[in-house]
This record gives sequence, C-alpha cells and structure tokens, in this order.
Amino acid sequence: MAEDILVLRLSSLGDVVLTSSFLQSAAEHFPGARITFVVRDDLSELAGALPHVAEVVPVRRAGGLGELRVTAGALARTPWAHVFDLHRSLRSRLLTLRLGPRLRPGFDKQELPRWMLVHCKRDIYARFGGSTPMRERMLAPLGRLGFAPRLHPTRLVVPAAARARAATALGPSATDARAPLVGLVPGARWPSKRWPAERYAALATRLAAECGARLVLVGGAADREACSEVARAAGPSCTDLAGELGILETAAVLERCALVIANDSGLLHVAEAVGRPVLGFFGPTAPQFGYTPYRAASRMLRQPPPCSPCSKNGSRPCSRPTHECMENISVGSAFAAAADMLQQLATAG
Repeated sequence: MAEDILVLRLSSLGDVVLTSSFLQSAAEHFPGARITFVVRDDLSELAGALPHVAEVVPVRRAGGLGELRVTAGALARTPWAHVFDLHRSLRSRLLTLRLGPRLRPGFDKQELPRWMLVHCKRDIYARFGGSTPMRERMLAPLGRLGFAPRLHPTRLVVPAAARARAATALGPSATDARAPLVGLVPGARWPSKRWPAERYAALATRLAAECGARLVLVGGAADREACSEVARAAGPSCTDLAGELGILETAAVLERCALVIANDSGLLHVAEAVGRPVLGFFGPTAPQFGYTPYRAASRMLRQPPPCSPCSKNGSRPCSRPTHECMENISVGSAFAAAADMLQQLATAG
C-alpha cells in the first residue's frame, strides 16, 4: 500500500517553486508514495504543477484561526506516514500541531546569520556551515531520515492547455525562429526589489535594435503600468502580456524564451523551473539568503551599497532616496550581460 506523505509550504511563489527539488528527492526515496501539498489558496494552481503532487490542500490567505483549526483537524484524520513542514511559520505549525510523531524535523532557516547580516552588516554564515541555497536546505529533513537526497533542478509540470494558451497569446512571435525571444519581468512584490521601469525600457530598446530580439513582458495586474512603459519604448518588437495570463500560462510563455531577464522575484524561479536561463537583478537582499539563480547559464547582477542587505526579503522601504542598490545596475551592464548570454546560447545551439 502506498504511503501518504504531507508537505507544507504555504508561500511565497518562489519558495513554493523551490520545493520541487525536495519533492523529486522524496519521490525517489518513497517510491509510489502519494504526496499531498498544503499551500495558500492563491498559489494552489502552481502547487498542482509541482512534480509528484497528487493533491493540493488550499489554505485561505484571509482565513483566520478558526479556519486553520478546521483544516488542521481534517489533516489529522489521515494516517500520514511522514509530514514535512517546509515553511516553519506560525500558520504551518498550527496546521501540524495534531500530527505528533509523524512530523519530521525541519531545516535550518539560518535566521541568526541572516539577522546579523541585515542589521549589523556582519557575515557570520561561515560559523553556521556557510550559506546554503534554499532548495538545498529544504532537503535536510530527508537527510535526517538517513537518506542522501539528490539536489534536483527545480521543475514545474506545465499542462498542455497552458502551453496552448501561451502560444495563442504570443501570436506570430511564438513561431518566429529568426530572432531570440527574451522574456522581461519588470515587477516584484516589493518596490525596493524593482529595477526602474525606464531602464527596462532602455534595455528592451537595445535588445531589439542591436540583438534583433523579440520581447515579451509578463507579470501580474499590478505590473501593468511598468510593463506598458517598457512596451511603448520597445515598439512592435514587444508583446505585453502583463495581467493577461494565469501563473501556469505565464510559465508556458517563459518556457518559450531563450532568456528571461527578471528582478529578484517569484517569476525568476518559475523561469528556471521551466529550464530557462535567467539574468537576475538583485539589490536589497543578499546572495547568502539562498535565492540567487542556480542554473549554469544563469547570471546575477548586483552592485550593493554599504546599506545592503536592508531586509530579509526586500519588504523594507528604501531609506535612501537614491535607491542605490538597484540604481547602481546600469543599462549598459545589463545589456552587455544579456547580449553575451544570447551569444553563448546561440553558439551552444
């Protein structure tokens, strides 16, 4: 009889994508297991595309303590063989309170060295075994069970319907092989993590004029204004799909790109999970936090001032009117990196 395994990661978009490495390793060590994934309701569609997930249990974003208790009670009625809390937040702990010995030890979130780097600008990660990518840290619960889990590339299983919708949304550019398709992601949840829209516009213009690139803009409804600015500057070589697609349709669009250029955001991780190299812009956070691109063909641009990192996730408003950590990344350096990446990708075949 197949074992039932419960995995919890309520948010955020990028972290949910990063659990795909854990899920692939779990499936290797528990062949035939049925994996149920608990996630915030607005990310349930994404969780359904994670590898080896048989069922998704959504938790309402606006739900209160009463709803959590009801969900916790429902979860407690299943005889789980293993429970893995890959979030370790207050809400996820409330959901696992009644699961007792089936709850496996978690992973090190490296909160103390992160706090020291943010608030004291002291890097003490070496005292804690060094900085480890988040997707690798998430494997620790399997290691504590005596396994030697492999670190898999992140992965999303994009449905055929999402791919068909992406092809329709892209129109003729979906099949035009004469020029590389470059995805642009000007948005990010927190304003401090956004490279200026006018710089994306200047970069898009140069990529179209000097590299012959076709461009596609993606993001949520909140990113429409920034994407419109970029689209106006880039002209007919650019397709603006911001706010038009669901998360899996957006993943399907990114899957068609030769290169994705993005801020430090969830869609950066989505792009890598569908096999695309990314050029990522990082500012208010630090590589030690474990969220930088990992694929060999991916790159990161970061020119941090002394005040960076200023928060654990970029949520703190910038204390400097110049927003130096993102402003320090020039259009010239971004174009040089993107052009070189496109050239290398073309050479590689």
